[in-house]
Amino acid sequence: MKNLKFKKLVVLAAITLAATATVIPIKASAAWKQSDNGMWSYTDGNSAISGWKLIEGKWYFFDSSSIMKTGWVNDGGKWYYLETSGTMKTGWINDGAKWYYAAPSGDMQTGWLNNNGSWYYLNSSGDMHTGLLDINGKTYYLSESGAMKTGNITVNGVNYTFAASGEKTASPATTQTATDATATDATTVSSGGSGGSGGGSGSGGGPSKASAEALYGTWTVGDYVASNLDSKMTDDQIALCQGQSITITKSSISFNDYNITIPNPSISAKTITSSDFDNKYNINISGSKVQCFTATINIISLEKSASVTVFISDDGDSYALLRGTFFKLEK
Repeated sequence: MKNLKFKKLVVLAAITLAATATVIPIKASAAWKQSDNGMWSYTDGNSAISGWKLIEGKWYFFDSSSIMKTGWVNDGGKWYYLETSGTMKTGWINDGAKWYYAAPSGDMQTGWLNNNGSWYYLNSSGDMHTGLLDINGKTYYLSESGAMKTGNITVNGVNYTFAASGEKTASPATTQTATDATATDATTVSSGGSGGSGGGSGSGGGPSKASAEALYGTWTVGDYVASNLDSKMTDDQIALCQGQSITITKSSISFNDYNITIPNPSISAKTITSSDFDNKYNINISGSKVQCFTATINIISLEKSASVTVFISDDGDSYALLRGTFFKLEK
């Protein structure tokens, strides 16, 4: 009798398990599959994949048939490059014929590109340009590496001079200008581009070594300082500037918090008295003399320039003037 009851319980349990299996299917695991023709596909559980898929931290693209794509892919009007493994490529890309550049999001870039402090130009098809470049009525020169060059360059036996902004000029960049009427001394220099060949001989004309050392280095933008100028900045823009780290050298200005370096700034320098500074800006600065440095950078991609003036007293009191707004500076 006990054996009969036990057998009934076993049968009832088997029937229950079978019924449960028909109601609750077993979840399939994600897996790569390769077809007989060598094509790869990916299944996520019971579903086939199409479009973009993030797998183990890398991006892949699958067509409507769930086949993994390689090489160039156009999605939503933007071009992406997928390596032979299928992973999306970013940064510099060599597809075996030409160089291209993809943003961190993977989309191919065109136009001007600043990469690690050097300017490159990517044609409308995305390929990196080399040699002479005529654009918007201006001529530039891109070396074999693609980097924009400045200074004196010979191309096919023809001598050219390219300014610090990269544009071809009729003559070498100016190394000295007339003295400002309100200054005890004033000069304007160009950084000289590659190898210092674009800014004249480099002797005379620019700030003295001591003056240059006063400007060059890493600065931290401090508090906003009220003056008699009308600020062109909003409160949010002022707050964004505060705390920023900026490094100024003879050959570049770097915005360290954004990992952006602008090459070849044009720097003018003059010296005024502390009383002249106070009278002009209504700011009491220490010391008897103030060195004034105006650094101008060319934002090639926007075809615009921007300037910032740094004031350094002989007692080390330092300020920056940007868009009508004064900030305290600390080294």
